[in-house]
Amino acid sequence: MSDDIFGSASDGSVSSGQDTTDLQEDVSQEKMTQLNVEIPEALHQRLKMHAAKHGQTIKEVVREVIDSSIDT
Repeated sequence: MSDDIFGSASDGSVSSGQDTTDLQEDVSQEKMTQLNVEIPEALHQRLKMHAAKHGQTIKEVVREVIDSSIDT
């Protein structure tokens, strides 16, 4: 049994019935890189709850927080 109470929804996947054309175009416009960060389990659980509550993926929440925290 997995500890991930949200299943695959927390990995940023979308349902197979959803039109992903706009999403694919947005992502393809900018080159992406991967960031791996270790965080406490309690913070991870809070992050998952926040993302689910707001209808977002963890990736979306993290990107927004980083983007809003860095002066450009």
